[in-house]
Amino acid sequence: MNISGIVRENSIKLLSGFANNNDSIAPMVLKDTISNTAIVATYKKEGGKDDAREKAIEEYGTGVVWLFGIPALKKLFDKSVYGLFKLNPKFDIRILKDENYLDTVKNGIFNNPNPILNSQKDIFNTLQDKNSLLKKYTNAQVYKGLFVSKFALSTTICAIALGALVKYKQKTTQKRIERDCYKNMASEVLINKSVKKSSDFEKFNSPKKENKKDISFKGLGEFFMYNPIANNSILDMAISSIRLKEARKGERAEVGMKEAFQIVFIYLVAKPMQMMFESIGEKLKLPITLDPKVLFSKNINETIANASSIINDNNFVSQVKNAKGKAVNALKDDGLREIFELAKKNINNPLLDILDKNGAISIIKDKKGNKQAIDYLKRIDEADVVKTMLDINKLNENISRVKSIKAFKVFAVFANIAIAACATGILQPKLAILMRKIMHNGDNRNPAIVEQEKMMQLKAHQG
Repeated sequence: MNISGIVRENSIKLLSGFANNNDSIAPMVLKDTISNTAIVATYKKEGGKDDAREKAIEEYGTGVVWLFGIPALKKLFDKSVYGLFKLNPKFDIRILKDENYLDTVKNGIFNNPNPILNSQKDIFNTLQDKNSLLKKYTNAQVYKGLFVSKFALSTTICAIALGALVKYKQKTTQKRIERDCYKNMASEVLINKSVKKSSDFEKFNSPKKENKKDISFKGLGEFFMYNPIANNSILDMAISSIRLKEARKGERAEVGMKEAFQIVFIYLVAKPMQMMFESIGEKLKLPITLDPKVLFSKNINETIANASSIINDNNFVSQVKNAKGKAVNALKDDGLREIFELAKKNINNPLLDILDKNGAISIIKDKKGNKQAIDYLKRIDEADVVKTMLDINKLNENISRVKSIKAFKVFAVFANIAIAACATGILQPKLAILMRKIMHNGDNRNPAIVEQEKMMQLKAHQG
């Protein structure tokens, strides 16, 4: 077993995930982990153990649900519900949107004799058949219904779980205050007083919220359904609303600022910052737009040169005028069919290898990792194919500087993550603590917890 090779391969995969701010949650996981650790440490130092306890429950608990809940529920849905209807959860329903694209895919798959594609051919053959369980609907219609249901259910369940965590966090603090208050005031209350939560103390619990509205998914496009980051943004909007709604007296402004930082630095800034570093790289003749799996692959110089030759020899990229009359790059007519032909002739073609590693296409591999065929169940976006081809040519022009390009890529990936993590994990809590001091005569502690303690002590004295 080649341990160093395995470590290298996994390191590149990890870097690839961190570099992808389009549809990977890997950079979000790293940002969130660093940010949460810094937030808890800051509040423990500045606000006290109760503040830190609340932040730990809320940040780590919601982080787990927010980042991993949706993928876990979707996998459960895939194994149970899709299995029940005898359908393949990997089928991309966006293939059904465009008849021309669907015909291109069908021609590509049925002209490919590779036996590994037999199961995929069966799927395309039976799309218009009545579903074995739902006789009223075709398999194509059931695919659409199941995918929308999977998206809606997984997101809704996670939103409910996140709301429950916020309430649980506040209840743990409330119970701690009650317990400590009874302990501290024991000498001042009557011995025969029952040391259980009385109706008086119920008044200090968060009031029950009535007329709750379910999250509506009407009008959400396929972008939110297929993009994990966009899907998580819906969840984040839900939890932000819940946090603001459940915020106790004195902490709403602090909660609002924290949520604003989260939205800005986790969602809005990540992609523009990636584009900024890519733009800097282009000016320095250090093109870093390709995925690390491409940049750090073995024999990168030879692979890029061969791939660039294939692109140029076949004139894959051409300029056309868009609706506004502006010249734009596009895949030439029947370019996708030619890519399918390349795959049929030689699946190990260097251009296909890069397109696969860069996420523009997907290639089926056997258990040993050998490439077998293009995955026809996943929709191919021609714009992504064109961009990757242009990026290949750009890298080929600067391939002599590939070592510097790799180094700048690593720097850009982690600088992007570090900026967001520092903003949400260090700057934001420091500003929140400063806000507390300004608004509460220099007191670092959470004003909501302080108020609860005061009221509980008052009640205990009165009781």
